[in-house]
Amino acid sequence: MFFLITRNNILVSFMIFIYGVFASVGTGLYLFYNAIMVGTFMMFFYTENQLAQGLPVILLHGTIELTSIVIAAAAGFVMGNSILFPGTYSRLASFKMGATKGLKIVVGLVPFFILAGFIESFITRHAFMHWSLKVLIIGLSAFLMIYYFVIYPIQLKRNGRI
Repeated sequence: MFFLITRNNILVSFMIFIYGVFASVGTGLYLFYNAIMVGTFMMFFYTENQLAQGLPVILLHGTIELTSIVIAAAAGFVMGNSILFPGTYSRLASFKMGATKGLKIVVGLVPFFILAGFIESFITRHAFMHWSLKVLIIGLSAFLMIYYFVIYPIQLKRNGRI
């Protein structure tokens, strides 16, 4: 199960990136499609009066997984916008630079999808664990994503490494 979940998440992230080739519209539509799926799932829990039970279970792995998918979409937008807004470069040169930047972002997400797959396969199935353990895992996952994708790049920029 771990390998299938991880593979699926990695494939979704690469697809959402690749659809950026269609001038960012493909990435936007694929991101919207995934948002509808997650929203529908959450609405199902809500209509069954199980949102308080279901939301923490989903967030156990979803904090990393959904954040990573949104970041993969950002990589698709980087590539798509490089076609739409080439600046002083030719469209082909701009596309190559945008595709390279975006690909680096998506490949960098693979370890996060492995971690999310691990959590989904081996931890999420224990849905009735104590709420404090759920909050700890969700909090650590959120901290990891915020640190690695927000705080760390700011620190690198300040120190002149970027």
